[in-house]
Amino acid sequence: MNDRAVAVFEQYDFEIEQTKKARGAIVAITDIGPVALWEYTGKIEKLQNYKAVCDKLCELGFLYADNLIENTQGQLYVTDYDGKRYIVKKHFDGRECDVYNVEDCRFIVGELAKLHKLMEFGEDFFSEATTVRDFSKRETELLRVRSFMRRVSQKGEFEMSFLKEYPYFEEVAKEATAVLNPECLMRLTKLVQKKGMFCHGDCNQHNILIQEGNMVATHFEKCCKDIQVRDLYLFLRKILEKNEWSYDFGMQVLDAYLSEKELGKDEKRYLYARLLYPERFWKIANAYLNKRKSLPPRRQSEKLQALKEIEHARREFLNKLEKELL
Repeated sequence: MNDRAVAVFEQYDFEIEQTKKARGAIVAITDIGPVALWEYTGKIEKLQNYKAVCDKLCELGFLYADNLIENTQGQLYVTDYDGKRYIVKKHFDGRECDVYNVEDCRFIVGELAKLHKLMEFGEDFFSEATTVRDFSKRETELLRVRSFMRRVSQKGEFEMSFLKEYPYFEEVAKEATAVLNPECLMRLTKLVQKKGMFCHGDCNQHNILIQEGNMVATHFEKCCKDIQVRDLYLFLRKILEKNEWSYDFGMQVLDAYLSEKELGKDEKRYLYARLLYPERFWKIANAYLNKRKSLPPRRQSEKLQALKEIEHARREFLNKLEKELL
């Protein structure tokens, strides 16, 4: 264990028996059970939500969340000698869901539905107002990218291809916006407030694990008061992309959720609209706008080409799903 980890762990009231490295963390076996040390760069107030939600889930009987552990001063984070922030959480040795295995995926979303029912905490839990968001922010970002590209004097292969595809994906985005109209958003917002709905906020196969027949929910840093079907959308989109938008695969997984938790008409509209929205096209545009070094022009072009190749299968899936949900 390095000096930095020692300096952090010394600020907690537990005895360490041994440590090991994990992806992005240091895991320690202690007298209070396994814990994990993570660097934290997010907002401090997010940790209060994290702790409150996990404490409430524990009170309601869900014990498989990587809850935060307070230090000896009762704080949710600590700093080392360089001023970096760290958090310590409960640790679970779960495995990731196999995104190509329909039974794994069905198990996860079925358990997620049960978790969502627990996470309807009521109006008095974190009573601040919230609003279910539309696509307006992303629409603005897409327009900024298009305007910027149009001004580029020497356009490369990526810029030319992006501008060629833009009108199509702009129309798809407008379709999604029309489905998730202001009246629907208002009703969803009222539903969230009435039931005190919280969602995980970052629901994917890396954060929702399987351990000995139980679902483990980890990384609640983005948990928030919001419509819970957002979590279902995040997980479902990921596995659909991995499985080339297979309708049979997707419906088997969706049915596993619906068998545990009924969705209202507006929640179904939300799910359909989020899946319809061209998320990957927006992500490519957003990466270009932010000049991410991880996506050089050649890689951006490859991602755009892959998106074009799968779009027909995606729309076929959505056309069938529309008949089921709307």
